[in-house]
Amino acid sequence: KQKEEKEKEEKEKKKEKEEEKEEEEEEKEKEKEW
Repeated sequence: KQKEEKEKEEKEKKKEKEEEKEEEEEEKEKEKEW
């Protein structure tokens, strides 16, 4: 049971990092447009 919880947490963290990365990419794109 505990192992599953840990894995779930890892996935959540990974997902958050992915989203952050995407946002950064978008910011760079916006800067390019200006």
